[in-house]
Amino acid sequence: MLLDGQMTQLLSHHALMITSCLFLIFLTYSILQHSYRYMIIVAFVMGVIYDSYYIGVYGIASLLFPLIVLFVYNIRKTVFENRLTRIFTIIIIVSAFEFFSAVMMWAFQLSNFNFGEYIIYEMAPSLALNICYALLLQFPLERFYGMTKAYETLQKNTKL
Repeated sequence: MLLDGQMTQLLSHHALMITSCLFLIFLTYSILQHSYRYMIIVAFVMGVIYDSYYIGVYGIASLLFPLIVLFVYNIRKTVFENRLTRIFTIIIIVSAFEFFSAVMMWAFQLSNFNFGEYIIYEMAPSLALNICYALLLQFPLERFYGMTKAYETLQKNTKL
């Protein structure tokens, strides 16, 4: 998450805000290696840290990260079937996180912004950056997480 913050600061400019979501990419792959309860707890704790470090208001990422884990756990057989579905899942996860965190900040009047400008100047560039990250990190993460062994294990053990 610290790397995400540094990359966000490095890539953001005056009008353009690019958010790095490397943590969400790693979270997606980590689901294969750890139990459901463990991942929910880790996602909640990391969400609290994310909220305190980046957002300044507790509850946004600490709610969204466990929901992302729940979502990926429920579709994990499909997600880890091939590389293309992993890329699309990361696109969905990053888009959902960016959109729902913005909606929650707007709904609780934590920020006042135009959604059209938000999509053009923040969400689209962030999504493009994170797609590049996902493509570049796909092979190293598959090797690191042992995707072939994990996928075989996933096929045998389908219970949560």
